[in-house]
Amino acid sequence: MSPNRLTTCSKGMIVLLAILAFSGGTGRASGPALPSVSADRGEFVISMEGRKVGTESFEIRPSADGVEATATIHYRLRQEGKTAEYTTSPRLVLTPGLIAQTYSWAQKGPQSSSLEVDFRTSPAKVLYHTLDGASDQREFQLLKDVVVIDNNVFHHFQLLVDRYRMTDGGKQTFAAFVPQDASPGQVTIEDTGKEQAKTLGRHGNLDHLLVTTDLMQIDLWVDEQSRVQRVAIPSAKIEAVRK
Repeated sequence: MSPNRLTTCSKGMIVLLAILAFSGGTGRASGPALPSVSADRGEFVISMEGRKVGTESFEIRPSADGVEATATIHYRLRQEGKTAEYTTSPRLVLTPGLIAQTYSWAQKGPQSSSLEVDFRTSPAKVLYHTLDGASDQREFQLLKDVVVIDNNVFHHFQLLVDRYRMTDGGKQTFAAFVPQDASPGQVTIEDTGKEQAKTLGRHGNLDHLLVTTDLMQIDLWVDEQSRVQRVAIPSAKIEAVRK
């Protein structure tokens, strides 16, 4: 699946980019310590090739029982000369140590579909609800500490940063899973230092984190509270900037 154009996969999920290529999920994260995840809510403005195509309003809610991350994502896209609008609703539940427990995702629009993942079982179980109303259940042998980074869900990079900050830094590799693509793989993240970065007309001295997957490089800029302010995917010409 090309990361450079809008595509629709066989399950009817609108994909602006495919994050991982299949590689068996061989990466392993460092053992999680006690988390220091803060409550966070905000909105990303999403652009493709310099044009605004959508917004993502998200909330990350930690509690004594775990962490819940939800979002409402709106896309307004040109397809075959017509304008199409889509709304997607991801929900990820994790333990206090940011170990994925369950994930759900639903898309409403001209093409609608949904999925649910249960990471608590081994192998993990994924149930897809396809365009024609059929169900497709699959199983994946994933590592317990797998990181979920779904296509076009930008606050998942915030959770990746939170996992990264729970250890001593440096260059780290995590097992990863992209539910929409049914794709295990791995993701590497490292801090390249501070630099001046522009976010929606503002300039700031932000930490630049470099994320590398099997398919692409992703640039993250985070503030002193480790909150992601900007996500850039140069190969796909996609950016998400926090308002």
